Amino acid sequence: MNLIGVNIKRSREEKDITLREFAKRLGVSASFISQVETGKASPSLSTLKAIADALQTTVGSLIGENERHDPSPIVREEDRRSLKNISEGMRMYLLTSPDPNKQMEPILFKLEKNASSGDALYKHFGQEFVLVLKGSLEIVLNDTRYVLKQGDSMYFNSSVPHFFRNLHSAATEALWVVTPPTF
Repeated sequence: MNLIGVNIKRSREEKDITLREFAKRLGVSASFISQVETGKASPSLSTLKAIADALQTTVGSLIGENERHDPSPIVREEDRRSLKNISEGMRMYLLTSPDPNKQMEPILFKLEKNASSGDALYKHFGQEFVLVLKGSLEIVLNDTRYVLKQGDSMYFNSSVPHFFRNLHSAATEALWVVTPPTF
């Protein structure tokens, strides 16, 4: 997680934004941003997306996706880039090679029992498609709750406030496709 913090700090400083000003823009404490930048705290998925938006970049650039240049269109399972514990008990695996021209971002989510996208609804620009591969997933759009089981899929606009969590007694896996790419 330290690479993310280093990249956030570098991007923030390149834009001449003070720590306090940046924290105020995000609605979080300067102490929290400092802890993220030094690798002592991990932002939730929604906070990481808000940080990327505030820095006018992508989550992918913050996690260092563009630092690896592989001309092959194939991503082997053992070579997948992983965002470990972006939220407690959740891992995200990037399923494509870095490409500044890609129009979508397929992601494999693995959520342990009770793992969720965070404590609150969040939103961002774009659209999302979800296919539950294993387990059961709750997705909340505004005030409407949807339960998806293995084999179920869903499509929605990311501008609708949303939240998701694992409802299964074991791990849940879901293929998520987001456009435009955020990683």
